[in-house]
Amino acid sequence: MSISATDANGKFTAEYAAYTKLVIANRLQNQVNGNGYGNKKSINFEQFMEAIRKGQVVNHNYARPVSLEEVRNNQIYEQNNGADSFTRQRFFTIARAYELGLVDSNGILVSSVEMKA
Repeated sequence: MSISATDANGKFTAEYAAYTKLVIANRLQNQVNGNGYGNKKSINFEQFMEAIRKGQVVNHNYARPVSLEEVRNNQIYEQNNGADSFTRQRFFTIARAYELGLVDSNGILVSSVEMKA
């Protein structure tokens, strides 16, 4: 089953917004903070959605509740974009990724190698 990054109207889905937050935004934040995470390869969107769909922990070392930093970032996101169903689904998907061990200790989506750890 293929899951698209856009809906029928050509708009990005909340799940894709969550994916890009964990791959791009958090990576940039790490670089700004001097953590130098630029070369890490994260799983692709299809792998991400398959893991979310299955609902099984992919890396027990990273499985945890969503971070307080993500909660704060989401509050800012809601202030700027509204607290609609898209925003709620985006945050739910981010939180689910944390719970399933898809997000490493720096808040970046894992690589396919890390999924098997």
